[in-house]
Amino acid sequence: MLQWPVQVRPAIGAGGRLPRTVLIRRGAVALGLIVLLGLAKLLVSHLESGPPSLSAPRRAMGASLDIGGAPTDHDLQELAAALRVDGVVNLGGPSVAEQVTATSLHQSYLSLAGRPATAPTWAQLRVLVSFMRRHTAGGGSVYLHDDVGGGRVVATADMLLLLRGEAWPAVSRGMTTAELHSLSNGQLLAIEQLISALDPIGRSPVGAPYAAARIDPW
Repeated sequence: MLQWPVQVRPAIGAGGRLPRTVLIRRGAVALGLIVLLGLAKLLVSHLESGPPSLSAPRRAMGASLDIGGAPTDHDLQELAAALRVDGVVNLGGPSVAEQVTATSLHQSYLSLAGRPATAPTWAQLRVLVSFMRRHTAGGGSVYLHDDVGGGRVVATADMLLLLRGEAWPAVSRGMTTAELHSLSNGQLLAIEQLISALDPIGRSPVGAPYAAARIDPW
């Protein structure tokens, strides 16, 4: 018969009892497993709550407006999950695939295509302000994009911030050098015309572009 050392001899019967060193060793192993599981849970939680990894360049223009280039399906998923983007506005060419993906993620979708060097009209701005108000009132945000995140989307975002009541010096300070250089002469002129229209003292005459514009918080 095999002869077990006294220290590791297995317990037999109801009165058997494992040696104290074995119990301590097993307790240490169990505690180590619990600590590892806890660390793994914290790591997963950190990864899930970390900043989204987007293929399209994105920049926040405030607490409820993000701008950038055309998003991929993965980008839209990340925007919905991590940034609470409830609405997507496409200023580039129409994209049925993008609209289908946004709809499947319960994101409202708006397409307002325009030429790259132009700014939105007053009629388009009114539609945009209404869209922004609907999708930011509950704490959500809107992703505004064109094909490459260029002057078209920068000018539109600036004009939306002006209509919300922000002063142009504050808006311009928030722009990067690349964004400022992306604006065409026509887009800069449109921004100046909107600023003039919103000025309570020197408003633009009737018939001028954006003459009907007024501060409209969203």
